[in-house]
Amino acid sequence: MAAKDFRAYVNAMNQASLLAQRDLAALWEKVKGVPPAAARDALIALLPGIIYRYGGMAALAAAEYYEAERAQAGGGDFTAELSDGVPLEQIEASVRYAVGHMFAEDGTYGAQPEPDAELFGGQGR
Repeated sequence: MAAKDFRAYVNAMNQASLLAQRDLAALWEKVKGVPPAAARDALIALLPGIIYRYGGMAALAAAEYYEAERAQAGGGDFTAELSDGVPLEQIEASVRYAVGHMFAEDGTYGAQPEPDAELFGGQGR
């Protein structure tokens, strides 16, 4: 496959990633400073849309690239099957786990969310 086709694939993946990061940053701004239960509920309600939108973009770009590579290699006609994405229950469980530190064991509010840079142990991304 031509280098331009690979660059187009990489550009599509990067675009999906940048758009997802933009929307995640906007979502984080919306929940910053609200009570932990409200932040959790907002994340559970809105995060799946971001995940499905940009995950779907990335999956489609990957499938199209794979199909083209396979055809060029002589693999014949093939249609990649896209997954349905991450199950909604898994997203909700991940959000609940991620914000669990904001609640004490008795269900009352505990610590507030850490600034983004500290979420990764100060190591950056």
